[in-house]
Amino acid sequence: MFFRYMRTVAVVAGALGMLGACEGPKFQSSITPIKAPMSYQMSHQQGGLQVGMHFLSLDEQIEHFGVDMSKADVTPVRVVVRNDDTSEFYIQAEQIFGQTANGDLYPSYRLDQSITRIRQSEIGSAMASGAVTGLLIGAAVGAAAGAAIGSTGGNAGDGAALGAATVGAAGAIKGAGAAADATSHAIRKELRKVDWGNRVVYPGRIEHGFIFMKSGVAYDAIQVLLYNVNKRKNFRIVVGR
Repeated sequence: MFFRYMRTVAVVAGALGMLGACEGPKFQSSITPIKAPMSYQMSHQQGGLQVGMHFLSLDEQIEHFGVDMSKADVTPVRVVVRNDDTSEFYIQAEQIFGQTANGDLYPSYRLDQSITRIRQSEIGSAMASGAVTGLLIGAAVGAAAGAAIGSTGGNAGDGAALGAATVGAAGAIKGAGAAADATSHAIRKELRKVDWGNRVVYPGRIEHGFIFMKSGVAYDAIQVLLYNVNKRKNFRIVVGR
């Protein structure tokens, strides 16, 4: 009985090790330092308003988000705005455009577009696959745990079946369908933390966040439409290199 118990412990430990090894990529926004807006290669100053933008390299994407978003045709662009003016400025992500040398304009992705692209890419597939694999391995852990129950006084086969049924099987069946929703939710949760969205930059404030652009494009500059809240007036700036 003792040796049967030890074998069961080894099975559980092995299954738990497989669970860790089979996890999908970790999509998580980390805190990374920002710089003064005019320190970035793409920057613009108008009066007391300073705007800096930076396209994250592949290494920087992995450092900040844990994944290379170019696999989803997405490039994160850091936006840092410092307002030393007396006016408030409203900036919408949907009114930020990447500009190429020949004048073509690429709109930044909406948040829902970024989420969909990442979810439907190999990044999202790997995340969902890892979640389902974890549930299936959970069934193996449950079976091993059930066998341990059986080995202490009942039938080990019955215990294994009971463990698999109660711990893993039901979750695996439901989990295959729920993994996609869980993956989308995880991506949405992390992007919402940093998404620029639509913001008012008040006097004396430094605001920062990310917009998400189509990758693989040689952007020469970024056009931004700003709205001066106090003067009730729109104006456009070009944040260049």
